[in-house]
Amino acid sequence: MIGDGDFVVALGQIKSEGKGGGQIQYAYCDVWRFDGGKMVELKAYVVGKRRKA
Repeated sequence: MIGDGDFVVALGQIKSEGKGGGQIQYAYCDVWRFDGGKMVELKAYVVGKRRKA
């Protein structure tokens, strides 16, 4: 996590079970914006990671 002023950014990886039962890996980035100590905005990005051939 990285915080600066009214913004906090989190980067990470998650796994989910696919339709065939296998694991699918994703990378994510969440960007939070705060105002007056309250969260006023959230942007979330999730990208599927490429599988090695």
